[in-house]
Order: sequence, then C-alpha cells, then structure tokens
Amino acid sequence: MDFDDILQDIGEFGRYQQLLLIIVILPSLIPGGFHGFSQIFSVGVPEDYWCRLPPSLCQNFTENDAKKYFLPQEGAGNATRHSQCRMFDVDPDQFLDLVTNLTVPRSTPTIPCQHGWEYDRSVYRSTIATDWDLVCDKDFFPTLSLFINTVGTLVGSLIFGYLIDRIGRKKTFFLVLAIQIASGLATAAAPEFWTFCFFRFFNGLTLIPSWIIPFILCMELIGPSKRAPVGTTMSLALTLGVISLAGVAWLIRDWVQLQLAVTLPFVVFLGYWWFLPESPRWLLSQGKFDETMDIVRRIAKVNGVKLRENYIEEMFAKYKAAKALAADHKQYDAFDLFRTPNLRKKTIVIIFDTFCVYSVYNGLNFFVPHLGSEEHISFLLASLVELPSYLVLYLTLNRFGRRPVLLLSMVLGGAFCILCSVVPENNDHLVKVTFLISKFCITCSYFVTDLFATELFPTVVRGAGASLSQTISAVGLCFSPLIAYFAHKLFYLPLLIFGLLSIVGGVVSMILPETVNQPLPETLEEGEEFGKTHRWTAWARSPSQSPASITIHQRRSDGDVETSRNLLGGNGLSPQRAA
Repeated sequence: MDFDDILQDIGEFGRYQQLLLIIVILPSLIPGGFHGFSQIFSVGVPEDYWCRLPPSLCQNFTENDAKKYFLPQEGAGNATRHSQCRMFDVDPDQFLDLVTNLTVPRSTPTIPCQHGWEYDRSVYRSTIATDWDLVCDKDFFPTLSLFINTVGTLVGSLIFGYLIDRIGRKKTFFLVLAIQIASGLATAAAPEFWTFCFFRFFNGLTLIPSWIIPFILCMELIGPSKRAPVGTTMSLALTLGVISLAGVAWLIRDWVQLQLAVTLPFVVFLGYWWFLPESPRWLLSQGKFDETMDIVRRIAKVNGVKLRENYIEEMFAKYKAAKALAADHKQYDAFDLFRTPNLRKKTIVIIFDTFCVYSVYNGLNFFVPHLGSEEHISFLLASLVELPSYLVLYLTLNRFGRRPVLLLSMVLGGAFCILCSVVPENNDHLVKVTFLISKFCITCSYFVTDLFATELFPTVVRGAGASLSQTISAVGLCFSPLIAYFAHKLFYLPLLIFGLLSIVGGVVSMILPETVNQPLPETLEEGEEFGKTHRWTAWARSPSQSPASITIHQRRSDGDVETSRNLLGGNGLSPQRAA
C-alpha cells in the first residue's frame, strides 16, 4: 500500500496542495529565517568605540578632538587611531596640566577603561554589546551568545527529531512555534547577558525544526515529480524571509525592538492549527487508517477528483491485508539505518554532506560582519545572492539530477571561498564578489542535501534519519561562529576552513545514488535496495532506466511481506521523519 499510488489517484500537486503551500506552509517558514539570523544584529559591535571620558575634560572639545587628544593613540603613520580599550592613568583634574600643544606625553601610563565606553551609534542605536559593554576583554561574549544559540539548535534537533516521529508532524510543529514565540519575547526582556543567553538557547531549540518540519510535511503530501520544484519554492520563501529581516533590521536599530518585531507578528500563525493537516504517510504508519482516509477524501474533493464508489473500501482491504502480513510489531530508530551496508553507506554520506553544508552556509552568514563597516548592506547582499540559486535549481535539479548539482555547487563554492581568503583584505570589492559567489553556490547545495535526505531515508526511519543528520550537522553549526570569530585576527583563516570543508563534502557526495523522479523508499528493505548497483562515476538516469526504481516497484507489486510490515511499522507504531 504505497501512498504515492494514492497521490496518483487524488492528485500529486492539485489545488489542495497548492493552496496549502501558498497560504499555510510558505508563510510558516518566515519565523525560522527571522529568528535564525536576527541575533547577528542583536549582538552587533559598532566599528568605533572608546573609553568614556569625564565630562569636565571634554566640555570644550568636539568628540573627535577629545578622542584624538585625551586617549592613547595606537598604530603608526596614517594607521594611527585612538585606543578602544585603554585610557590614560591620570586624575582628570591633573590631566590638562600634562597636555602640551594638545598632546599627552607618550610616557604617560595607561590603564583599561574605568568608566565604561562610548559607541558610534551611526549603524546601531542599541545592541547587547553597547548596552552591556561587551567589548575589549569581553569582546568574545557576543560570539559566545551565538555559540549558545547554536548549542540549542543541536539539542533541539535531538528533542524534536524524536517528537516528530512519536507525536506527529503537526503537533511537533506547533510546539516548536509556541517555544519560538515565547523565547523570542523573553529575549527582548532579558536584563543582562547570561539571561539573554538562556533565552537564546531555548530559541535555538526551534531553528532547524521550524524549517524542516514544514518541508517534510509538504514533501509527504506531494508526488515524486513535484518534490524538487516545490522544495525549491520553500527554500526561496525562507530566503525571502531572511531578505526581509535585512530590511527590518535596517529600519529598527534597537535590539529589543528588533526582537519584538521578529516575534510578535507570528503569534497569528498559531491559528494555522485548524488548517494544517497531519502527514497522511505518518498517520498510515501509525495505523490510523480512518484519519488517513479523511485527509485523502479532503484532498480529492478540493482537487476536483471524484473517487470511485468503492475506493475507500479497496484501500481498507489493502491496509488490512498489509496489517495481517505483519508478523511482529517492530519499531524502528536511527540504529536501523546502520544495520545493512548500502543504507549505512548512504546514511554516513548524507550526514557528512549535511554537516559540511550547514557548517559552511551558516559560517558564511556569521562571517558577514567582517565584510565591511555597513553590516546591514553586507547581510542584504549575502541574502539577495541566494535568489538566483533557486532559479538554477529550478532549471537543473530535474534535468540533470541531484548529484551533479550537489557536486558542482559544493566544489565551486569551496573554491571561491578559498579564492576569497587569498584576496588582499583591502581589496574590498573583489573580496565581496568572491564571497557572494561562494554564498550563491553553497545555497544551492544547502537545499539539495535536505532533498537528498528526504528522498533516500526510508519512510519508517525518515524522521530518525533526518534527525540524526541534522543533529550531527548542528555540531558544525555550533562551531561556525567560533571559526568566524578568528577573522578578527586572521581574516583568511575562516574562509580557508569553510572552503576546504565544502570541497571535500562535494567530492564525497558522488557516492550517493541519483534520486531524480524516483519513488520514496518506504521500508528498510527498499532503502537498502535503492541505489545498490550505483557506481560513483554514474550520472542521472531516466526513471525507466533506474534499477532502484525498478526494484522498488517490483517489490511492491509482488506484495512483499517485509514491505507491508515495515510500511505499517507493526501496528503502525514506527517513527518517521524529523528535523
């Protein structure tokens, strides 16, 4: 009993799926994009800051003159500028006595800033760095907050990866949305740094599930021929949300107001509960035939398909036959992905490629503040460059296949990362161009890795498999802001690391079999057989030539006992796909 066959009867991508995509699923992706990157602006550090000087000392001087005359100067020649972290160790009342021709003797001792800092407010009116003085000896704290947020992402992948298979896609998604809203509002009320980090950890729990769960649900509601274009559209919606964030952050330069702006509007999305269906594939695997058929009837009705009179009875007969063939009540988990050689090999490659792509993609986003003085413009450009990547995906994924697109995008993205790392830092335009090309390429690979995971993991462990790959990739995500932090000292080092990681991941992806236009494997046996005869030198095949496609259809048509048992998960208790 293959749900793809049911979709052929009721419509692979009819009016129901189209309306659901446009009205519910695409808008639900926006909060994840907002919360995923708004912290970059909340923790932003102004390019210029300096020790706060006593008012009595500066009352007869402009701000620039006061910094020039009354703060230690660092550097030499044209590179001379005021110190950002030290001040002269002189009593203010005696300070003017030391000044000769408005110059303090270089022999005057200096000490760390004693009275806080003043900040250039031309880019940011308020961030946690300016509110809590997270500069100089605390300059790692903003990066630390990003790290804690990504640790939450790692933990969230584990928690919600389990829940999505146990309580379903729908309930898990709305739990994620509720936590995201609550933690977003709590973040805005944080009175000090560690409280801020605490709430950002909980917000991080939701970042991957808020994107992956709608993606999974949509993929399970449409037919094989529409998965690539619909999935690309969903990625495009996520990118448009990130681009919108750049505009919101440009208009709102206060971090508290920004947090409220990226949280409060999405409270209305809780109303989607009455419109978003549960995944019929998941319901069927849980033995909930009646609920599955209710959704099938609804889809058929909206799609304008009139089911034959005995259609439901036929499906119920197939369902009962499959259930009767189930000899046990086995539940499946991520460990089952490693029990057979071919499925184990594909799982390891998917995990590694996802790790590489997530590390590089998010690392490049964290690197954006190092591209120039105007972070909002740099972030906007880095987001806009993602748009043409989706056009490329539309034109290539079904025509050339997933593998060549993933290989080329990862290798080229890595090559331009390395090229960007060797460009002289003062060549601002060339640095930006090479960086943006690498971001364009990595965006292509970001989507394809998620699509590969959806298409290669069997239905009975799709959630567990995706959860495992997302969890391990989140480890790379955790270290991305730490790697980007090194750009303060060695501009080229993060780009070199990201570039090498991307190239290695691209080469390894050649091990995966092509999945274009193939049916989703439902059982562990189908997952093991899929691509078993694949050779890494092979390119895309048409569906009619694919051994994997032939094998799966043959096993299903023969009524294989194990296929039936695993589809139902033994009384319908098997886990499913997760974020």
